[in-house]
Amino acid sequence: MDIRALAARLDRDWPGGLTSATTAELTRSGLGPRRLTMGVQCGLLFRLRHGVYIRRSDWETQYPSQKDMLRLLAHCQATKAMALYSHLSAARLWGLHVWNGSPEIHVNAKSALAGDSAVPGVRVHRRTLAPELRRRITHGKCGRVRVTSLEQTVVDCARTEAFATAVIIGDSGLHRGARLDVMLQLLDGMAGHRGVRAARQVVAAMNKGSESAGETRLRLVVADMEIPQPEYQVCLQGSGNNYRVDGAWRDIKLALEFDGKTKYFNYKRTDEAIYEERQRERELMEEGWMFIRVEWRDLGKPELLKRRILAAIAAARGRFN
Repeated sequence: MDIRALAARLDRDWPGGLTSATTAELTRSGLGPRRLTMGVQCGLLFRLRHGVYIRRSDWETQYPSQKDMLRLLAHCQATKAMALYSHLSAARLWGLHVWNGSPEIHVNAKSALAGDSAVPGVRVHRRTLAPELRRRITHGKCGRVRVTSLEQTVVDCARTEAFATAVIIGDSGLHRGARLDVMLQLLDGMAGHRGVRAARQVVAAMNKGSESAGETRLRLVVADMEIPQPEYQVCLQGSGNNYRVDGAWRDIKLALEFDGKTKYFNYKRTDEAIYEERQRERELMEEGWMFIRVEWRDLGKPELLKRRILAAIAAARGRFN
């Protein structure tokens, strides 16, 4: 079978509604092991892990974060969701915001006999967790998967990940309902262990009001600047309506906003989200508010962003002199 014929066969027989599929699912659709092997060799298929495949064309359209999730879900499929996932893997399965995290899969195991011990890309954490620190959640086609609790997940990431990555996960966890007191109790019980001091700094920096990774990242970048610091998650009124802005200097009516498409478009149609955002800004500007809008690319140039903020502060103050 030539490449074009195989490509046509893959498109025709690929199981409907599935981005990735197991060998069993593909075999039932008429794509047996021989065609799968040929597909990988010809570059038409990408093997996520043993027994789980995705079409190369679909794989190449995925964002890095989506690829990380697909690898994780492939592990769930291949192991029939028997593993207990922790750290970044638990964070991803909980739906927390993971920024700048590695694609490594994290599983928790009681002993050195865990089957994933020598599997590339899988990190096994050997410890025994109390029942209240383990959960079962439903995740798409994988069904019920075993994960560490929200609080344990945040604490694990706080101990092992870079500061900004961990705070973003922590903010997201708080937003999902993780309890701060439980996290502090977990850290108290780990006194003397590696990463606990760093984790306490992460917990102290968390803010449940942040709704996106970008908002958290903006807060952390601005916190490192020698400038008047804004308040965060500030409620304002415009034309009788209540609005919230990411940050604000109330005394000079200057608002700081992170612009990220996922922030606006994840929960509403694009046209509705754009209309409501424009209406909100118009009504607040009519009340005398000025705006500084920040995008992801701005966060990589903190000195330039600092100059923009200072210029905006000076302009806003000038209106009141």
